[in-house]
Amino acid sequence: MADLRTTGALRTPAPQLWPRLWRFVGPHKAKLVAVVLLNAAAAFADVFSFTLLVPFFNAFFGVENLIPTSGAIGRVLNATIGFLLDDAHRLASLTNVMLIVIGAVTLKNVLIWLSGQVGVQLQEYVVRDLRARLYAHLLRLPLPWFTRNKVGQVISRVLADTGTAKTVVTELVTRSLWSAAQLIATLVAMFTTSWRLSLAALVIAPITIGAIQPVLRKLRKGYSRLGNEQGEMTSLVQEVVSGVRLVKSYRAEGREEQKFVERNNAFARGFVRVGRLALLSGPVTETLATFTAVAILRYGAELVMVQGTLTGAELMVFLVQVMRLLQPLKQLSQAPAAAQQSLASAERIFEILDARTETALDTGTRADASFTRDVTFDGVTFAYDRDGVALRDISFTARKGDVIALVGASGAGKSTLVDLLPRFIDPTAGRILLDDVDVRTFRLDALRSLIGIVSQDTVLFNDTVRANVAFGRPDATQDQLDAAAGAANALGFIRSLPQGWDTNLGERGTRLSGGQRQRLAIARALLSDPPILILDEATSALDAESERLVQEAIDRLLAGRTVFVIAHRLATIQHADRILVLDQGQLVEEGTHASLLARCGAYARLHALQFDRRDGDSGAADDAERAADERAASLATLTETDAR
Repeated sequence: MADLRTTGALRTPAPQLWPRLWRFVGPHKAKLVAVVLLNAAAAFADVFSFTLLVPFFNAFFGVENLIPTSGAIGRVLNATIGFLLDDAHRLASLTNVMLIVIGAVTLKNVLIWLSGQVGVQLQEYVVRDLRARLYAHLLRLPLPWFTRNKVGQVISRVLADTGTAKTVVTELVTRSLWSAAQLIATLVAMFTTSWRLSLAALVIAPITIGAIQPVLRKLRKGYSRLGNEQGEMTSLVQEVVSGVRLVKSYRAEGREEQKFVERNNAFARGFVRVGRLALLSGPVTETLATFTAVAILRYGAELVMVQGTLTGAELMVFLVQVMRLLQPLKQLSQAPAAAQQSLASAERIFEILDARTETALDTGTRADASFTRDVTFDGVTFAYDRDGVALRDISFTARKGDVIALVGASGAGKSTLVDLLPRFIDPTAGRILLDDVDVRTFRLDALRSLIGIVSQDTVLFNDTVRANVAFGRPDATQDQLDAAAGAANALGFIRSLPQGWDTNLGERGTRLSGGQRQRLAIARALLSDPPILILDEATSALDAESERLVQEAIDRLLAGRTVFVIAHRLATIQHADRILVLDQGQLVEEGTHASLLARCGAYARLHALQFDRRDGDSGAADDAERAADERAASLATLTETDAR
């Protein structure tokens, strides 16, 4: 899928958006039917109340018969209220008519209220389902999708766009269905009164619809751009809030404020432009409808005064009906304009829903993944695109129980290599074998159950300590939690927290120090007890003493497991079974710490640079130990400060 900002390339035609949106209405059809029936009943009660004006005007103007003796409207009135009217007692008859009008209007409003109640439930349940579907789909998208798209844009679509998309349901259910029912009922009454005048009134409808189509097309494009602008603002706010410490330390508040002001102004200008277009549909429709009313009045006068096919009372009621027709027509004409913003949001939502999930892309069928012997990289190459080769022809074997260290400069391909193991990404060439079986034959959930990951960028959720440590194993017992935390040197500070294991950590665990957060992440990995571990400088955030204890625990508890360690500090991987040196995506050296130093190659140069040596001679190990002691002293000082 392309970047979320390039929505134009993935634009879905509006006719396709409607049925896709209405699939979410399907589970709630009963409520939809109830809304339709309630609106229909309310509309006919409304029209009937105005039809009762015929006998009222006849009585008021002294017409011989209160109810017309011919025509459909006369038959309807005779069948419904004829028994309540008496030409000899006109005042009493008018009183009866007014009471019936009050009853009909009261009934109409009760029905509208009931329809609104059911309509609100319908629209909120539909949006709830849409939001849940979008979030579930988002969780199952491949990892590269998230690296291509901004966090703010994604958040905007999950929260803002789903809320905006409900306008479609709101317009069609809570307002448009009522307007449509009112329109149909009014048209029936109009044709009942005079089919000639009704046909004349409907001539203008195609003209009205055609006149606003260009406006609707521009509105949809405008709202789509606005959605992207809002996503950019959300992304900016998210980035600045996350990095507010950096902003303050570099006194960049003014610059960041200016960035937001520029984007905020652009969004406001765009909204004003779209607003101008949105406001056009109502006046255009109302102006055309007014011309219709004037033309009908002229034609109706001819039918009454010249042809005699219509009474004055019927013409007046017909004009009332036409004027009553203007409001639903106006609302229905504005509904497509209002719906364009929802359709633009729906379009942005379906761009995410159309992105293929890991499950859809997964070709694995085996659900019995296990690891007993070795992991083999066989000629593995990975390229993000044609010009971005991250790994090239990587081959090596890691036996069960081996500690494999990956070293190299930034951008050498270390993280890409370990991302291939849990199949966050798949090789573009070559294969990865687990006990001689291609990992692509295993289902993703089965393969990932064998792998634990502790990264340098610790991720903790706004939840309790217990929930964070047990994230990969929610059924863990308290003894198991204590054992994992103890092994990670975290049990002591966990028990000292205000609520112990039930203490809420806050967003991203900000209530803990960096070392404490890292130890919880290590405990989480240890608790899941995977046969393969990926450690991305997992001890980097610990003080010297905690680092020693955790390293000892890892050495003791990981016996029989295969560990891939991404190392930035070479002092931490001197005892690795094998060290792989990567350079620009290629495996340039492989061996133990001592053998690689003796080679005086790439690893020796990295080692010398890190410990301030000009070459990698046989005294490198002594210098490394000296540098490690100096660093430990510095860390101890930092630890005391952190504790305070």
